[in-house]
Amino acid sequence: MQPSTRIILVRHGRSTFNDQGRYQGSSNQSVLTEKGIATSQLVGKYLNRVPVDIIYASPLHRVQQTAAEISKMMDNHPPITVSSDLKEISLSHWEGLTYAQVKEQFADDYHRWQHQPHNFELSTSLEPSASRDIAVATKTYFPVRDLYREAHRFWVNMLSRHAGSTVLVVSHSGTIHALLSTALSIAPSAHHSLQQSNCGISELIFSGQSFSRASVQLRQLNQTSAIGETLPKLKVSKQGLRLLLLPSAPLLPDSYAFVAERLKDIAVDFCLSADEDREQLQPLIHQHPKALWLGAQKPNFLQDWQRHLSRCQRPAETLMTGLAIAPVRSIQKLLIQTLGGHIEECDHLFVRTARLSVIHYSYTHRPVVQAMNL
Repeated sequence: MQPSTRIILVRHGRSTFNDQGRYQGSSNQSVLTEKGIATSQLVGKYLNRVPVDIIYASPLHRVQQTAAEISKMMDNHPPITVSSDLKEISLSHWEGLTYAQVKEQFADDYHRWQHQPHNFELSTSLEPSASRDIAVATKTYFPVRDLYREAHRFWVNMLSRHAGSTVLVVSHSGTIHALLSTALSIAPSAHHSLQQSNCGISELIFSGQSFSRASVQLRQLNQTSAIGETLPKLKVSKQGLRLLLLPSAPLLPDSYAFVAERLKDIAVDFCLSADEDREQLQPLIHQHPKALWLGAQKPNFLQDWQRHLSRCQRPAETLMTGLAIAPVRSIQKLLIQTLGGHIEECDHLFVRTARLSVIHYSYTHRPVVQAMNL
């Protein structure tokens, strides 16, 4: 029987550059804020019930702080191993600049970074210069492609050493995106298609002793309930449409109560379901009496709905939230497509009954999978 390796991925806590709206990249000037330290400790308490064997962490300060805070809150204080392959993406002269500055000063590069990340190119100095009058040799590189190569190298080296173990990986948003994508065979061109919040928890299960021969399943993406957030906070924009996805499998009374509790503080504007699943909606949305119900004649309506939404280009000035009840297979297909993968690989996503997954459509950005199995 192939050994299963459990990988838990956590992004570092809130940092000073996060608060200032600056690009961090692989620079090492940013450190955790008080909130970042507190939420790291909450993650440590939450993961204390998991028998973590070892922690792998980026060498950058904000991750080292996060890993240390998590480890000290766990009874077995798992050891921390530093891996340079877990550093954040290198963003050269963008690092330290605000998001607004980059968008204004490097408009073409910014557009490519957002819409063609695999072709996004930067330059970096090969040697320092103390004078502006002295020419400095530079090289160009593709940051996202490099990040994905490093993620692949991390998997190859780490999995061969820790087959059958539970490994906690503490890293950065871009790096975790690359780790998840390389594990799921999603290309760098789909970078920016998922969200990884500060202290958000994701989980992969590998079956096999090496990366090249392992089968993989994504069990959870960006769970933030450990730090008191029912849903991850929106990152791309505060506008558009947020779709909550719930499998239509029959729910036990306890499961109904669990989902209803999750939904009670969320403003649900409309509900989507096949006509035959309408009854399942009633116990879940009785606390949302103004929600509009939109019925569909066939259960597998999500793909048609996605195609219609992709053609809708009008900007939205507010955020609307919808709840869709659909078969597990339909949700798997929609999620893998949104992530940038192929429908044939949708079994790599383990969608649980009585758990919510979230996609955000901002109209100004590609759709983003915010979370899975909350």
